[in-house]
Amino acid sequence: MKFLEVIGANARWVMAGGCVAALFLPSLSALLRPALPALVSVVLAVAMTRIDLGAIARGAIRPARLFSWLAAVVLMMPVSGALLWVIGHLVLPQDRSLLVLYAAAPPIASAAGICFLMRYDAQRAVEVTATATLLTPIIGPLLLALMVPDLPGLDPVPLAIRLSMIIAGGVTLAIAAKAIIGQERIAASGRRFDGIAACIMVLFVIPLFDGVGGTILSDPQTSLRILALCFVLNLGTTIAVLKLGEGPLGRARAGAYGVLSGNRTVAIYLAALPYDPHMALFVALYQFPMYLTPLALDALGLNNRNEAVTSP
Repeated sequence: MKFLEVIGANARWVMAGGCVAALFLPSLSALLRPALPALVSVVLAVAMTRIDLGAIARGAIRPARLFSWLAAVVLMMPVSGALLWVIGHLVLPQDRSLLVLYAAAPPIASAAGICFLMRYDAQRAVEVTATATLLTPIIGPLLLALMVPDLPGLDPVPLAIRLSMIIAGGVTLAIAAKAIIGQERIAASGRRFDGIAACIMVLFVIPLFDGVGGTILSDPQTSLRILALCFVLNLGTTIAVLKLGEGPLGRARAGAYGVLSGNRTVAIYLAALPYDPHMALFVALYQFPMYLTPLALDALGLNNRNEAVTSP
């Protein structure tokens, strides 16, 4: 298991390298594409295995704490969705749906892992990610139906059912893993689980590039436009939320909200909706800023090495 510890120690580089490598593995991408819904569930499961679900349940019965989670989810999803829908009238019509799709997606399951690397408030990241993920089958289809009703293949009820199945699969796998491995062994094997998470994330990103390589080569102008949009949505939002919240909240809490706001599980809709080439290009290229987030925040000096991390 030593190799998992080595991978875990270099997780940010492994993830970034895996994202680039996926571009050059078209046959493997096509082979894994039908397994994408299951891979989304596995990614959720790996992250949730390290979460103390009991602590979250106990926190949920405290009204003030539950309200803070729900407020964060409302700001990240419905409110940002409405804002991006308005802004979307300034971009090309075919890109407008991508903005709402981004807003309708919950934070990535590995957001807490990124927060741990950056020394942000990982506990708050866990709480908000879990809340947003569980509410996505309700919020996501409603947002898409209201704001982009012409999205190809959109049918809110079947979409909600498919999203629920993907999320339920992840939660079930996480509970089973906790029961088999044990919470104490999981907590004592943090670096190994970092390695497992990095490997799963690399495996997960490969099918997202199925058919995308040809699109990039045939239409580089569109690809560059979508890539720029991905960087603005991801890193732009992450940094903006961090800087705006740093004063009142402190860098640890503001950084957590920044990571949550900028890094979204947009691939969950690629797994749940009929295949659309424009959406597929967006989801694939979105992985680059997402997988580069830890390196980018480090390079900009926005980590939180010098501040104590507390989460009431």
